[in-house]
Amino acid sequence: MRENNSIQYRRFYRTMPIPSMVVLLMLFFVPLFFTLSSAFITEEGFSFSRIISVFSDPYTQRIMGFTLLQATLSTLASLAVALPGAYLIATYSFKGKRMILALSTIPFVIPSILVVLGFVIFFGNNGFLNRALMALFQLEEPPLKILYSFPAIILAHTFYNFPIIMNLVSSYWEHMDENCEAASWTLGANKVRTFFSITLPRLIPAIVSSASLVFLFCFNSFAIILVLGGGPQFTTMEVEIYRQARMMGNPAAASALSLFSILITSLLLLWYNATQKKLGQSETYSTSHRKAEKRPATLVGSVLAFLYTIISFLFILGPIVSVVVRSFMAAPSRSAQEVFSLKWYRQLLSLEHATGHMGSALGALTNSLLIALAVAVLTVPLALTLSLAIRRKKHTNSFLELAGMLPMTVSSVIIGLGYYLIASRLRGGLALSYTLVVLAHLVIAIPFVLRTILPEYRKIPLTYMHSSLTLGAGPFRTFLSIELPLLKGAMFTGAIFAFALSMGEFNATLTLANSSIITLPVVMYRLIGSYNFQGACALGTILIAVSVLVFIVSEFARGGTYGR
Repeated sequence: MRENNSIQYRRFYRTMPIPSMVVLLMLFFVPLFFTLSSAFITEEGFSFSRIISVFSDPYTQRIMGFTLLQATLSTLASLAVALPGAYLIATYSFKGKRMILALSTIPFVIPSILVVLGFVIFFGNNGFLNRALMALFQLEEPPLKILYSFPAIILAHTFYNFPIIMNLVSSYWEHMDENCEAASWTLGANKVRTFFSITLPRLIPAIVSSASLVFLFCFNSFAIILVLGGGPQFTTMEVEIYRQARMMGNPAAASALSLFSILITSLLLLWYNATQKKLGQSETYSTSHRKAEKRPATLVGSVLAFLYTIISFLFILGPIVSVVVRSFMAAPSRSAQEVFSLKWYRQLLSLEHATGHMGSALGALTNSLLIALAVAVLTVPLALTLSLAIRRKKHTNSFLELAGMLPMTVSSVIIGLGYYLIASRLRGGLALSYTLVVLAHLVIAIPFVLRTILPEYRKIPLTYMHSSLTLGAGPFRTFLSIELPLLKGAMFTGAIFAFALSMGEFNATLTLANSSIITLPVVMYRLIGSYNFQGACALGTILIAVSVLVFIVSEFARGGTYGR
């Protein structure tokens, strides 16, 4: 009986992940094949002429250089903002520390189009910050005029990405023992010299690893560049891919440009994985936590912590709160002052006649909800069975985990381009268009849901399953009665993340969808383009509500038995 159970056990865990792996690879490689084939196959057959033509163009070369430049400067700015916060969090115990940690997770869960809208509302010429400064200093002109410029791009990227560096570096810093620093102090070195000669070199692996990830995100940035860049002067590869495919009607050139993006992204991910391995092997890292050893902040430290908390509060919450406040404001007439109003929500719900793009807002909300629900339902089983395979197959788990993370090697704009090329060749109806949007969102969401479920799966002791099998339960019954109940929280969190990712997904949707399929972020983009910022804020407030839900669920999951 035990031998039979053992055979069934191996067969169950060997075959169960196969459908998920096939689906994932098909959904990823088929659109990627369409993209790459369009770059190499011309009317004369297989040729490099299209690629040579595109990359020998001085305009393309300038875009490539600017893409790398803005990603580099954005990463450096993120480091400059994040490292002081990492120092305060890792070294001192002070009031407001939990607030900083909580606020720093907000950019992780808000979509990029919402970041763009928040910056326009908060930092714009007529934004809340300029209004406050003009009233405070009795100015007639707005002192900050940064929107639709290079500084706006850097600032938005910094807001969106500095929490990544701050969280990763502070977490690593907290787990470093202080023996080396203590020895340095004993030998007479002051704190500054000790920091630069002892602490900083030990932190380099964490800093390099987190900075590599931020550089990758900034390199693949799309919505921020598209809106805040203000024109072709600040165009990046991702924006040019979209422009060539959808605005210039030249998907072949877009496919050729995709090769550069894929190459750089793949190299960055290989570099990031290498830094992660080095980070894990670093001898300075200790599994014990130093929380009990943290000293209270000195007077200077308390002042710095207070200032950093206030600045973080304004920098992170300012744009988000501004969106919500602006959504409840409307002017009765063109010359009147804005007052509290539910006008935009009434238009959103079709309770009042809507003009322009607001007329399609309710349909976009319905589309987004249905697509996001479908993505959440489909993504969790795929990620769950992949997690099962990665956990069980010790010799091939690295390959399987890499396969599950493959969609992260390609930007969402390129994924959308691949599905757009499929749609143009199949020429199906509306049902096909909706299906392709769902599949594109599914591919984008799988790596994130996998990273939510897999760590929780690894925390379940294998002895639980072995005991069940020993007592006569089959592998399927063991899976249903032991593993699934322990993973309920992680699965629910993964579903919420998939739902939120789909609701806020903008890059692939704008590249893929035709005019008959509109989602909430697409309508927000159109409203921003037509300067209807209040209407865009009403839609953005819905995305904020979804983001808050994700934030609450993720924070609640941290405290669970198998939480993060």
